[in-house]
Amino acid sequence: MDASSILTTLLGSSSVSNIGKLCDTDSGTVSTVLAQALPALLKGADKQASDKASAKGFASALAEHAGVSTANLGTFMKDVDLDDGAKIIKHLLGSSAASTTKSIAKTAGTSAGTVSAILAAAAPLLMSLLGKTAGNNTSGDALSALIGGVMKNVNVGDVLGGLLGASGAKTQGTAKNSGASGTAKLAGNLLKGLLK
Repeated sequence: MDASSILTTLLGSSSVSNIGKLCDTDSGTVSTVLAQALPALLKGADKQASDKASAKGFASALAEHAGVSTANLGTFMKDVDLDDGAKIIKHLLGSSAASTTKSIAKTAGTSAGTVSAILAAAAPLLMSLLGKTAGNNTSGDALSALIGGVMKNVNVGDVLGGLLGASGAKTQGTAKNSGASGTAKLAGNLLKGLLK
C-alpha cells in the first residue's frame, strides 16, 4: 500500500458502507462526515508524529493497529473497537474535538452523536492504514513525510470517485439525495483541506 491508497481505501464504497452499517446511518452521511473530518484528522496525526512528547506513543499505536488485517473491510469493521476509536479521535483532534464534531454535524445535517460514532469507527482503520504504509519507518520525520504525502499527493480523481461511489450506495428516500448532494458540495472542501 502506498500513501495515495490510504484515503481511497478509507473513502471507498466498501469502507463507507460498512461504517454506515456499524453506525446505523446511510452511506451519504458517512462520506460527507469523513470528507469534512479527514483534513483535521490528518493534521492531528502529523502533529502527533512530529511532537517529541507524543511521537513515540503515536508510532507504537500505529504499529499496533498495523497488525490488524484490513484485507476484508467487512470483518475489520465488525471487530472494530469504538472505544479505542473514540480515544484516537480525542488524541488527533485534541481540544477542538467537540467543536469540530459539532461543525461537521451541522454541515452534514446529522447529530453530533452520529458524527462521533462515524469518526470512532473510521479512526482505527485510518491508524491501521497509516501503520501498514509506514512499516518500520516510524521516526517523526518519516511519519510526517508519509502523512504529508497522503495530504498532498493523493490522486484527486480516485478520491472523488470514492466519495461519489460511496454516496451512490443504496439509501432510502431523501437520505440518498441529501447524501449525494452533500458529497458533491464537500468534495472541493476536502481537496482544499488536503492540499493546504
